[in-house]
Amino acid sequence: MKSKVAVAVALGLAALAVLASGLWLLRASDREARHLAFANEGSGLQAVDVQSALLELSRRVQQVEKGQTALQGAALVQQTQIGAVQSSVEVQKADADARIGILETRLAAAAAPRSRIEYSDGSSSNTVGTSYHRLRALGSFSKLAGGSSLLLSWNTHVDALGEPGTFCDFQLRVDGRPDTEKEGGSGRAVVYVPPSATGGSAPVTVSVLFDRVGTGSHTVDVWVRGTARECMENFGNFPRAVIVEEGPGR
Repeated sequence: MKSKVAVAVALGLAALAVLASGLWLLRASDREARHLAFANEGSGLQAVDVQSALLELSRRVQQVEKGQTALQGAALVQQTQIGAVQSSVEVQKADADARIGILETRLAAAAAPRSRIEYSDGSSSNTVGTSYHRLRALGSFSKLAGGSSLLLSWNTHVDALGEPGTFCDFQLRVDGRPDTEKEGGSGRAVVYVPPSATGGSAPVTVSVLFDRVGTGSHTVDVWVRGTARECMENFGNFPRAVIVEEGPGR
């Protein structure tokens, strides 16, 4: 029994001796590192021993890591700023596109739509009186906007047959209505029989503005009144036309 205890004690003492020697070696290596010379030429380090060189290198690594972190933060800020600029550009582009669309709409509205009514046959009436009656229809057109005005331009030739001083009064109308609700109105071409003659003849150009015309299809008519025995429009069947222009309302 005493021999076993003696062996255990011997083993414990041996372990303590190994541990002590290990600690001594570690301390010795640290002391040796501090006293071991370091050739810093070309390394960029200021340390002159290995331990100081390791510490200096560690500090520099930390500084580099801090610099990288700062650069990453700056990059994130720049990305945010770039995103804000891109968003602003997109908003401005959308606004510019909207403005261009408005301008195009206004330009399209400002450009007067035109249509042309052509005909070549003549017409006449020998039953004229003091009140207008329908002589003929010239053709039809389509009106696009409800609040727009219409300008009609008509070029033709009119004749009156009868006693000197008698006349024929031709009027351009839309859907049988003159340009005004008042008696008479404009859009008229009047031809008289001159003295010592049995008839009168004249080329005429008529322009008239209509405001009270809705959208859709409409007819251009010629109405006539007078005191002559016979009233004729486009005697000889020449090519004629009515130009219809749609523009802004008054």
